[in-house]
Amino acid sequence: MMSLIPVQLGLLDPLYSLFGWILGTLYAWLNSYGLVIILFTIVIRLVLMPLGLRSQRGTLRQQMLQTEVNEIKRRYPKDQAKVQELTQKLYKENGISMMSGCLPMLLQLAVIWPVIYIFRAPLRFISGVEVQNIFNIAGLLEGKGLITAAQAKNAAMMDIPILNGLRASGSALEQSVSNGWIRLPQLINTKFLGIDLGMTPSVNPLNWFGAEWQVQLPLVLLIAVTMVTYFFQMKIMRNSTARPEKTKQEKQREKANPAKRGQDPDPGAGMMKSMNLFMPLIMLFTMFSMPSAMCLYWLFQNVLYIIQSALGYEFYVKPLRLAHDEEQAVYNRSRPQTATIDGPEVPSAWQSFMSKFKSNKDV
Repeated sequence: MMSLIPVQLGLLDPLYSLFGWILGTLYAWLNSYGLVIILFTIVIRLVLMPLGLRSQRGTLRQQMLQTEVNEIKRRYPKDQAKVQELTQKLYKENGISMMSGCLPMLLQLAVIWPVIYIFRAPLRFISGVEVQNIFNIAGLLEGKGLITAAQAKNAAMMDIPILNGLRASGSALEQSVSNGWIRLPQLINTKFLGIDLGMTPSVNPLNWFGAEWQVQLPLVLLIAVTMVTYFFQMKIMRNSTARPEKTKQEKQREKANPAKRGQDPDPGAGMMKSMNLFMPLIMLFTMFSMPSAMCLYWLFQNVLYIIQSALGYEFYVKPLRLAHDEEQAVYNRSRPQTATIDGPEVPSAWQSFMSKFKSNKDV
């Protein structure tokens, strides 16, 4: 009856097969589950990094145009269709794709879903044990009282209990090998630096310091380190904005001209705020409900995101800020002394710099 349970995963099957083959090949080479996850994470991040940097550059270009977008909104406050039309035209003329910021996120979701299932079922996807054989082993372990009926029924999607059961019972392992259901090299060792990456952390603090503290406490500490790297990553991203703080003159013009108030110079500020609020909660929920292999994957994802953000800052944001400072200095030296905020507005150094930036698509 177990063999009749559907185990097909749908449109992402090619990714499951590809990622499983990569992880299986790496494990056969390294024989270390933790190192396999780290190296796999690096490979995935290196593949996606050029797209991420390109997206970051597109975001910077979009920030540079925000002054003009705000001007469009000011001129057509009651005609949203016109605002949308002119904004899209402005972006198109300056080589900005509205999908450039969404595509990396969509690809990341497409990657993370197979990774979640692979880490839940390493025997199936990494070791290549046949699904029917996994069910056979599950039935054997259930009969010996080593796993529950629910775990046996869900063995194709979550075979960590089967892996642990085979480790706990030499007789079950010997019988499974004798029946040809599994080979000894397929029995993955999920321990890495004293942490069992096949275990799921407990949400109960009493278990962290109780009888199983040697197992649970390292898992919780791994989650804590992962969250620290996430918040550090978000701090770097916030500091890597190309738009400088509003000048004193701009703040005075906002007071004199109410139409300019409330215009956010950063179009991604709202999205960033939402991400800062919900993403940590999502990460915590997932890390406390999945094997710790997923936590290790996220840890090194965060580290590589930090490196990507640093590269983006060095090669995109920093040059723009330096150029802006130079333009601001030139503007301040050449600004007419009689100019006031009550008269016609003189184009700011930022607008002057922005016009040069827009004409250079390779910045």
